[in-house]
Amino acid sequence: MTRAEGPAGRAAGGPLAAATGGLTIERLVAVDAPREVRVHPRDRVIAYTRESVGARQIFVAALRGGAAVPVTASEKDISDPQWSPDGRRLAYVRGDEVRIVDVDGSRDVLVAAHPAGVSLPRWAPDGRRIAFASRRRGWSQVWLVDAPIPRRGRPARDPRPPEPRALTATGFDVEDVVWAADGATIATQSFRAPDFAVPEIHVVDVATGAERRIAGGGTESAAGPRPLPGGGWLYLSDSDGWFQVIRLDHDGRTKTVLTSGSREHGEPSGGYGYSALASPDGERFAHIDIHDALIDLVVAPIAPGSGTVKRGRGRPPKNAPPVVAAAAREVVNPWPGVWRSVGFTADGTSLVAIGESQDRPQDVWVLPIPGAGSAGARPRQVTSSMPAVLAAAFAPERTIEGERIAFKARDGLRIEGTLWRPAAATGKRGAGKVPTVVYPHGGPTWQAYRAWVPFKQLLVREGFAFLDVDFRGSTGYGRTFRDANTGEWGNADTHDMVDAGRWVVAQSWSNGRLGIYGGSYGGYLVLTALVDEPSMWQAGVDLYGDSEIAESYRHGDRPGRLDLGRMMGSPDDSSKTDAYRRGSPLYRAERLEAPLLILHGRKDRRVVPLMTEKMVEALEIEGKHHEVHWYDEEGHGWEKPENKRDAFSRIRAFLRRHLMDDLDAEPDAADEAAKAGGRPG
Repeated sequence: MTRAEGPAGRAAGGPLAAATGGLTIERLVAVDAPREVRVHPRDRVIAYTRESVGARQIFVAALRGGAAVPVTASEKDISDPQWSPDGRRLAYVRGDEVRIVDVDGSRDVLVAAHPAGVSLPRWAPDGRRIAFASRRRGWSQVWLVDAPIPRRGRPARDPRPPEPRALTATGFDVEDVVWAADGATIATQSFRAPDFAVPEIHVVDVATGAERRIAGGGTESAAGPRPLPGGGWLYLSDSDGWFQVIRLDHDGRTKTVLTSGSREHGEPSGGYGYSALASPDGERFAHIDIHDALIDLVVAPIAPGSGTVKRGRGRPPKNAPPVVAAAAREVVNPWPGVWRSVGFTADGTSLVAIGESQDRPQDVWVLPIPGAGSAGARPRQVTSSMPAVLAAAFAPERTIEGERIAFKARDGLRIEGTLWRPAAATGKRGAGKVPTVVYPHGGPTWQAYRAWVPFKQLLVREGFAFLDVDFRGSTGYGRTFRDANTGEWGNADTHDMVDAGRWVVAQSWSNGRLGIYGGSYGGYLVLTALVDEPSMWQAGVDLYGDSEIAESYRHGDRPGRLDLGRMMGSPDDSSKTDAYRRGSPLYRAERLEAPLLILHGRKDRRVVPLMTEKMVEALEIEGKHHEVHWYDEEGHGWEKPENKRDAFSRIRAFLRRHLMDDLDAEPDAADEAAKAGGRPG
């Protein structure tokens, strides 16, 4: 396609902003959605973090509506706000400190600090202690500290924080910390030696530190422990090959499976928004239901506890099999999208959730629970992250809907994805044909949801088709599929990406020109695909991807190293040497044909800069056409708006230049002016 033929080029009918319906890089980067939403334990109020004056701050807002009130004013980013049980204070993390602030901002005190870092502050149910995670002993351990007592006498000018004590042992890293309803125990989620293979859940006695495993181990992954009001836990388990919600009764033995079917009801991390939550009265629970790259929110009754389960005579078995008791369920989200639960309101009549879709940024919603509140209650949006200047760009008549596709990989495995096509690329006789950008997601243990990623929409409106691919190793398709790239990094999953490209070029709307673009593990698959089938691609864009995975194992951070080791073994094991070398595109740089753009942050600890430095050296030795750009203050991804804007502009120009033959492609005037702090000429 020549520049004159480009559907959105300056020579084809005006500025890019007009051709894309007002959707520009400058505008899409300006969207700032609420994060880390927490529900007040007693009132219809939420706290969340949002960007303000160059750093993330805590804001408090009423669910009934009205302006959000900033609680903190810090030059450092603030994260993980947590309400005290009485709702009068918020614990939070700032840098290497855990702090507590009164909700009116009147008192802000230090609770715990250490240069090794702190995270996961969690109030005890009685509000007298706080558990948190810290690496002060070289491992992410749970520590306990007394919470400052508010307004008892005149506060000291510089109160000395109490001394914390360690609750969990060293030798493993705690990834989640959750108090039981009675405050006597804490549930932790962690990977354990010797293999660090699957997440496990342990319950720790707060008084003694004694612990016992309640789920996970062997082949079972268990994650996302959340307390039941009357005792016991909800958690996620893939013991049947799919993530189901399990109830562990207060007796610590009886397990009930609350969901069923060949569907995922959680993500392997069990993290924020992806775990099951019990209502305040313990009668209902909310969970996610993953399908077609979307997430529904489902509310269902909780099955009866152990007192109603009939058993035979004699002592119950030590590890009794779970009882299956999947109950009637109801989807509560008002429209299809990517939904995650935040918490129930204190009266249990509504679920507070965050929802987004391809044409809606993430926002907070109140979703009535059928049968729990007034019959006329309707879902209601609480926050609004969509700038008015962008709203028209995402009107229904301008939004291009993603369509689900599937194809068979070369070994017969079914691979699914989501495709966006320009409106004119119908595939009918006489219709235009377009180039395609193929996108492997990061992870690899993740999937490409149909979430708010407006840069995809911008590319499609400029004339590219865009294909998300859930290659083997992705979540959302059960354990067998999730484990299908074990021992196969850069090989079988790369073949899935190449087979996706072959599927594209066989479509009637495709002009046969392909680019591949991705970040993190997706950037790694960009490199492996370019050297695996070099003649297929016209361009590649690698954002902070690996190039030599044995070196990445030795130089990357601990979570990344453990993740790589779980799936590929250790590169020091001679039996794994060939698989590690096969999965390292650095050694096949000679094969590369397509122009390549590489972007990387200098402070990246997950995929260290060495990975790009080695790849660039190999490309220079082989005389391959490439561009590389570094972001000095960024880590594994971009946080600063100006860097996001710069990266998107470089990617768009590179793809236009090499897939559309727009040899003069460059950032449009509005984006360039915004980057420079001026006005377009």
